[in-house]
Amino acid sequence: MIKLITWEMDRSHAPADPAERLKLTMAHCEMVKKGMDSGRTKMWGINPGGNHGFSVTDGDEKEIFAMIAQYLPHVKFKVESMLSIDEVIETLKKMQRKA
Repeated sequence: MIKLITWEMDRSHAPADPAERLKLTMAHCEMVKKGMDSGRTKMWGINPGGNHGFSVTDGDEKEIFAMIAQYLPHVKFKVESMLSIDEVIETLKKMQRKA
């Protein structure tokens, strides 16, 4: 099952020093890239303001926890299960057969 992960930066934990903030941001970006390259993260995006975005994965809950725990406490997450169109059609067909 597909999971939509929305996230928001928690600036209260950001380093005050601009060079340190840039270093932290680059470390986060490298972790995202690693997840994309491995296939764990299927899609990722950030708004132009740099304070919130989304990712998509088909990992299970334990994999998702391990993935997002790397970013705590700098990023807040919300995880939602999503159905693909094929899953929706399959469910509706099963409902029709029972009706």
